[in-house]
Amino acid sequence: MNSKWLVSALMAGLLTTTACSGQEQTEAPAVSAAEVKKVEITAVKKEQATQVSELSGTLQPLEEALVSFEVGGRVVELAKEEGDNVKAGELLARLDGSDYSLQVASANASVQQTAANLEKVNNGARDQEVTQARLQVEKATIAYRKAQDDFKRIERLYQEKAISQSEYENAQNYLAVAQKDLQNAQQAYSLVTQGARAEDRELTRASYNQAMISKELAASTLAKTQLRAPISGTIIAKLSSTGSLVGVGTPVYRVGNIDTLKVVLPVPDREIFAWKEGETVAMDLYGQKRDGKVVKIYPATNQGTGTIGVEVHVANPRHDWFAGQVVKARKTIQGKEGIFVPVEAVISRGQGDAHVFVNVGGKAVKTAVSIGAINGNRLEILSGLKEGDQLIVKGVDRLFDGDPIEAAGGQPQ
Repeated sequence: MNSKWLVSALMAGLLTTTACSGQEQTEAPAVSAAEVKKVEITAVKKEQATQVSELSGTLQPLEEALVSFEVGGRVVELAKEEGDNVKAGELLARLDGSDYSLQVASANASVQQTAANLEKVNNGARDQEVTQARLQVEKATIAYRKAQDDFKRIERLYQEKAISQSEYENAQNYLAVAQKDLQNAQQAYSLVTQGARAEDRELTRASYNQAMISKELAASTLAKTQLRAPISGTIIAKLSSTGSLVGVGTPVYRVGNIDTLKVVLPVPDREIFAWKEGETVAMDLYGQKRDGKVVKIYPATNQGTGTIGVEVHVANPRHDWFAGQVVKARKTIQGKEGIFVPVEAVISRGQGDAHVFVNVGGKAVKTAVSIGAINGNRLEILSGLKEGDQLIVKGVDRLFDGDPIEAAGGQPQ
């Protein structure tokens, strides 16, 4: 917003009478020497412009977290109340873990079963099993040799037409069966003596590894039925009750570190140059004064408000300032050096039309000025005055150009 417009608006009510009588000032008849007007006069000098910036923001915990379960279930214990202090890792609440305990037991059983299979595959057959397989081979060999002898005898008798074809075919089938039994016995013996194949061992090991993963997952899930504090701090809010059914991610507690509070001040971007990280800022909460420390200046302007966030930390060891309260911050901003005069010393009838009265040889001399920014109750004079000029600061509303004047209370300062 244009600073000169602000000045004009500020002075509109005060100077209405003066503005309306501007023509009279120009056309007023000369006054007699006896009509000397008393005024206050001050010497014009350069000074450093200062501005007090007052900002407000909402206090927040330095660090906070909404704490929730990673699994669903029924709440059976809430160990903390609002206002309690907690340490990171401390137990806050528990869910009913019966179902999750059964899953752990099932996983343990699977691990035991697959571990036994893996041990059997790795160790191979026992001596008794090898002996039994060898005896089966010997038994099958004897049976096969007997079947061969019987078949040769039956075959001669068949050729001599001493037996029927049916008897011959039965002997032939018996020989084939004996041969197959021998082959099966030999294969079984080979398995128990050579051990399982490599792919069978890998499959059994994979089953064992999968069972171990399932066991660890079940144990991890059971552990998640206990809710622990992620940070050290204070219970700000208790958001559930014993017996409630909660789902994954449902907030149960709000925990925050309120030993130190923070506030993000919305600093106008035109003033951000005056803020530095590490500096101290005066904070006020309903008359209570504390020093805050600027710890962060945000890197971007809020396009909606034209402000830049400045994060300030305030020590709160007694926890007597509370999150959610609105705190005020005051900062004195040093501006440029220039000529600044009281607002009441300037008469303006609009933008670009302003003047003051200067004491020259005991007379009020109307002097045109151009004005700049407003600083509290003082106006910046860009041109028209110089250091040392005797500026009339009070009584200007009664003056005409050339009026004889006298400084109230003695000589001009």
